[in-house]
Amino acid sequence: MKRRVVVGWLMMGLLSACAPAASQPAPVPTPIDPAPLAAAPSLGPATAPITIVEYADFGCPSCWFWHKQGILEKLRARYGDQIRFVWRDFPVITLLSPKAAEAGQCAHEQGKFWEFHDAVYAHDGAIEATDLKAYAAEIGLNLAQFEDCVTSRRFRERVNAQQHEGFERKLTGAPGFFVNGQPIIGPQGVQVFAEIIDPLLADKQ
Repeated sequence: MKRRVVVGWLMMGLLSACAPAASQPAPVPTPIDPAPLAAAPSLGPATAPITIVEYADFGCPSCWFWHKQGILEKLRARYGDQIRFVWRDFPVITLLSPKAAEAGQCAHEQGKFWEFHDAVYAHDGAIEATDLKAYAAEIGLNLAQFEDCVTSRRFRERVNAQQHEGFERKLTGAPGFFVNGQPIIGPQGVQVFAEIIDPLLADKQ
């Protein structure tokens, strides 16, 4: 495989056929979140006292470096069910990154996001279209469903919303982490996370 490194609104309120126009205020639109955190790929229980949110890019060398260091596995071994780890797409490093992020969401649709994630990073973030299809086959996805999802770009809005969210949180690169809202920038080791996590857990005792 080739290696590439480069850098709604929902209207609420039903129209009433009998309500006097002059006395009824206009319905207030409620924004839809196209990328709710609850629907994001995650590891660990939703009730965990510590939530680590990672903003990452499948085409990001620093992201796959962090993954290959096994930091996530070490954190999960150290803290167990006390932490929940959540993935957010932040596809800003390469021109291929947005479609790779969408492909990841297509794998998530079939319940195999983390298998797809691991396959991508095991190949140093090779994310050409042929690579993505190969990973889907490797992890046993329904290929017809996967290809339809990728081709239709069903999750483009979800990925765009997560990228915008990352910019709103002042991220300028990947990976970026938030531990119960506290930022950690870059591919940091276990101790950097522990310096935030341990006091938070102590406060909850």
